[in-house]
Amino acid sequence: MNYRTLSLFALCLLFLCSQADARPGKLPLLYRITKPSTTDTSYLFGTLHLLESSYVDTMPRVMAALDRADVVIGEIVLDSTVMGDVLSEMMSGPPLDSILSEKDYHLVSKEVSRLAHLPMMFLNRVSPIMIYGLLLQTIYQEAHPENHKTGVAMDLYFQQKAKDAGKRVVGLELASDQASLLADSLPTEDQVAELLDLVKHEKKTVRGLEKMLRNYQTGHIQKILDDPTMGSLSDEQGEALIYERNRKWLDELPTLIEHHNAFIAVGAGHLVGKNGLVEGLRKLGYTVAGL
Repeated sequence: MNYRTLSLFALCLLFLCSQADARPGKLPLLYRITKPSTTDTSYLFGTLHLLESSYVDTMPRVMAALDRADVVIGEIVLDSTVMGDVLSEMMSGPPLDSILSEKDYHLVSKEVSRLAHLPMMFLNRVSPIMIYGLLLQTIYQEAHPENHKTGVAMDLYFQQKAKDAGKRVVGLELASDQASLLADSLPTEDQVAELLDLVKHEKKTVRGLEKMLRNYQTGHIQKILDDPTMGSLSDEQGEALIYERNRKWLDELPTLIEHHNAFIAVGAGHLVGKNGLVEGLRKLGYTVAGL
């Protein structure tokens, strides 16, 4: 089954959500969630889409938490049933050849053909941020094929493992809602600027991704947030893409994890800071301990 479209969309959101506020220093990516007077134990893990199942297979604590869970919770349920809605939403904008100069359109078309092996006519109605995600993932895969042994992103891997074991998989929101949110929160001109910067400065992009991956792997989320090469969000975009979603998830999570041992896997940017899920769960009376 082909999940590439959903994976690319999740990748776009992941990079944007890396811009949340955070506490300084090294932070854990895996947390245990408990509450007094109950025996329920859930786990919260911060993901990074560029790393796949072969990476998390090397993390015994994460895999043990996944094995103990009876329900797996993600940002969205990654299956083929939602792909049509996502594609429809992400192809609702103006044609790319109408918003790019002839020179820039030719440049993007050349990179799409070289990297994705697709004629630009197939993607002309796809939003710039979606093409950005397609090229970004392909550029990284070409630079580091050793990190792409299975082709299964970690978020999808967790859900596949759960389904194979007969466990329930739950999404905190709909994929179509995510697609609409991304399109509405990022003006077309900003999407175009990001896309052109990517195709014009590929080596710089690869260096930025490598730095981000090193910081993720060592738990230095703050360094990712402080890196100007990773861009930034306006206050309004941060509110829409991160903080408002965190608040909605915190309304839902207590019900979802009650009487369950849950494994929650969401983008790492959602975990950290005063408005992150870790502090939010603590305010709701949970004990949240890093592992």
